[in-house]
Amino acid sequence: MDSGRFAMAEDFNRYCDLTMRGGTTSGVVYPWAVVELAGHYRFRSLGGSSVGAIGAAFTAAAEKGRDQDGFRKLKEIIDWFAAPGWRMAQLFQPSEHTRKLYRIVAASMQRRDSTGRSALTCMLLALLGAIGWRARVFLALASALWLVGPTLWFHTIEWGATPAWVLIGLTVVVLIGVPGIVLRVLPNGRDAWLRRIGTALLLVVPLIPVAASTRWTAQSLASAATAAVWWLVLGFAFVSAVAVTYGLGAKRFLDRMATTVHFGLIPGTGGFEPSFWDRRCGVPASTGVPPLSDWIADRLDDLSGTADLTFADLTTNLVLMTTDLSEGRPYRLPFTEPLDAWLFCPTCLRNVLPRRTVDKLGNNATEHRCPLHPDQNVHALPENLPVALAVRMSMPLPGLIAAVPLVRAEPEPRVHWFSDGGITSNFPIHFFDNLLPRWPTFGLSLQSYPPGDDRDVWLPEQDASTAGTPWRGIGLVQHFASAILDTMLGWRDTMQSALPGYRGRIAHVRVGALEGGTNLFMRPETILALAERGAEAGRLLRTRFTEDNATKTDRYRWIRMRLAMREYQQLAAQADERADLYRDLTAHYRIPADLHDWFTTSPTSTDPHAREIGLTLDALGTVPDGPFDGEPPVDPDLRLIPPE
Repeated sequence: MDSGRFAMAEDFNRYCDLTMRGGTTSGVVYPWAVVELAGHYRFRSLGGSSVGAIGAAFTAAAEKGRDQDGFRKLKEIIDWFAAPGWRMAQLFQPSEHTRKLYRIVAASMQRRDSTGRSALTCMLLALLGAIGWRARVFLALASALWLVGPTLWFHTIEWGATPAWVLIGLTVVVLIGVPGIVLRVLPNGRDAWLRRIGTALLLVVPLIPVAASTRWTAQSLASAATAAVWWLVLGFAFVSAVAVTYGLGAKRFLDRMATTVHFGLIPGTGGFEPSFWDRRCGVPASTGVPPLSDWIADRLDDLSGTADLTFADLTTNLVLMTTDLSEGRPYRLPFTEPLDAWLFCPTCLRNVLPRRTVDKLGNNATEHRCPLHPDQNVHALPENLPVALAVRMSMPLPGLIAAVPLVRAEPEPRVHWFSDGGITSNFPIHFFDNLLPRWPTFGLSLQSYPPGDDRDVWLPEQDASTAGTPWRGIGLVQHFASAILDTMLGWRDTMQSALPGYRGRIAHVRVGALEGGTNLFMRPETILALAERGAEAGRLLRTRFTEDNATKTDRYRWIRMRLAMREYQQLAAQADERADLYRDLTAHYRIPADLHDWFTTSPTSTDPHAREIGLTLDALGTVPDGPFDGEPPVDPDLRLIPPE
């Protein structure tokens, strides 16, 4: 290798791309992993969706501010999260419209060993505060009926001349059947006995007066037994009443407010202050933490050293994934397709973005009106987007974080709702791929601990012949349902990640059942442990591809070259077999008028580039026949796919 090519290879060995998987709060694994990689590499392209979009954008901002301690600031974000006060949970601030519903979400995340609060107590308070006075009166009457119903039955029933053996048989049947039913609805698990005892004591309150009045006679025992049956029936009726009450209430709220709250409880901006009742339901006290969107915009500016950071300010290629639910398709951000211009309503965006970010979009108003705010003109969205807007469009967790609306005039103005990029690709490892890559595209992924494997980080062997596809155990119905959802959302990413030339550059960080995910109340030691696993993942990737004079990087390029050669040969075989057909087509096919705008200069009749097409087909036909000995065992498809 001459000195010029050697210098070029050395230069390329200092570059990398990086893609990060979505995973809500599990994203705390990314900052320290990035810092480990940044010790050797400069990031050329960065991508992700959902929380991976936040990680990618923060990394791009830190790369922009590398000389101003950008990566040191990125590392300190973990220390900020691990400080007292549940700062991660404080970022998720509901609007005034969704405050009552968010209490239920916060209550469901409480645990005695982490927040010190009882999930059951917080949930009861949250449910009580989520309904109006009429619903409360209805549930109070239903509760009163459950409480006094068994006693009323016990004192009202008359058995008359019913034979004693019938009464005794009835009592025995109830004594056998009712406890079995009750045990099935009590909390399960090896550590659940205290909760089971506490729940059982609470549930049997209506039977205490019955037990006190029972005598050792057949009639009295039968009355007590049938009162227990009524207690059970009325208990299920009360639960049903609760479900119907809250179901109808939620439906009325969504029918009336869904578009107002942008289909999510957390807008991302605003001035939320938790009330006394919020605190009782598990919402953390405010310590001055800003809302989620404001915090992201502030961190981007701090990491990069640039106010109101835009894509044009970056020194890296940042690509984020979002999902247009209105069109049912993914989009890459920034937008690249030459389609009709996107428009935005300032009033809509101020609900999900800081005002300064919306102001950065400019005041290029059009004559069109916003379908959601008919008194508001929509503005043309600039080509150079603020990074904070793109992150906000990629990260909405359906139902929790509000979706982002944009508008198109097509020809009538219509709203397009953008939600979680993970809906269509939660791990877009394909973003920066090409047949002959110059440097590796690293991947940071998240997964649960598989049975029998307690490694915190798994870096697959580098592209040998062994299978690289993951496996999960499915033993329960909920596991089966979860597997269906995960497969629907991630099958393409999973298959792509297992290919030779891919799997050896993807580090998988393991996350436990009570770590990451939607757990907003992780203890500081849990956050630090996850961040350290991320650091280990970064070290493993950096070491693999830099040790021994970067021989593993050369191995990666060689494997990708061999895959590319096979695809070139398959394309050449098609060109050789079908060249005559397409030469004849280009010579005689008259191009329709409605296809003339494909050309810079409109054609007059047949294809004006027939000669060049023929030469291309001839050149492809000269590629040597294969296969080459030593090809990887997996033969991926080379195909045309629509752009994202």
